[in-house]
Amino acid sequence: MSGIGAIALEFLGRGGKKLRPRLCRAAYLRCGGGEGAIDAVCDAVECFHKASLIHDDIQDGDEERYGRPTVWKEHGVPVAIAAGDWLVAHGYGLICGSGFAAAPQMLRAAVASHLRLCEGQGDDLLGAGRAFDPAAYVSVCERKTGEAFALAAQLGALAAGADDAPFRRYGLAFGVLFQINDDLSDGEAPAALLELKRRYEDETAFHRDQCAIGVW
Repeated sequence: MSGIGAIALEFLGRGGKKLRPRLCRAAYLRCGGGEGAIDAVCDAVECFHKASLIHDDIQDGDEERYGRPTVWKEHGVPVAIAAGDWLVAHGYGLICGSGFAAAPQMLRAAVASHLRLCEGQGDDLLGAGRAFDPAAYVSVCERKTGEAFALAAQLGALAAGADDAPFRRYGLAFGVLFQINDDLSDGEAPAALLELKRRYEDETAFHRDQCAIGVW
């Protein structure tokens, strides 16, 4: 294995709650999939997430994650960029080799999702320092955070041969709420953000009930 691959896989194995792979598995099982078959796709979902963390840490200048130096801090920015890119490519490969009949559709979904994620992250970076605008904030949250959860749920449903739309909607709402809660944890927040939290708590509960996905 290449040195970049080894660095990327080492970071892949570090901590985290594995929320996105757990959602992928829950959607797959809810749609009638069998235990074990979805493992490679769940691994792909985690690859995508860990790649975004590597790149986020560079953009934010964060020096520590999971109690250890970030990849860029430990190996330098050029190596960290390459390691993040390697994880994305590896995730695509896992989907291609997953054996599911829907693998081509799943791969197209992943590519489309990653384009939206990059656009959301870019808009967030370009809009730094601007006054809080609820509509712009939600747009960024949907793409830079919500997309990862939406894709996770979508891939699970597609792998099981089910309608992916309601699972995407649930994942997207959950992801926006996840980002809102993360931003609220940073300290004092505008009243509009608290209102958005209440709205997305309701939306997440509604879409969860539509999927009947339960606890994951």
